[in-house]
Amino acid sequence: MKQILLTTIFLLTACNREEQPAAPTAEQADRLNDAETMLNSLANEEGAAPEDTAPPLNQH
Repeated sequence: MKQILLTTIFLLTACNREEQPAAPTAEQADRLNDAETMLNSLANEEGAAPEDTAPPLNQH
């Protein structure tokens, strides 16, 4: 009976944990910010695509 109770407690404990990824380090955060800035500048340079354009569909 004690083993069943302990197993149940362990299972419930494992199910209730919220696992989140580790926060980025300062160096990683700087690199991510640089990448975001570059992507935003590229998007601003190119502008938006016309509304009636869409990627071609591959028809075999």
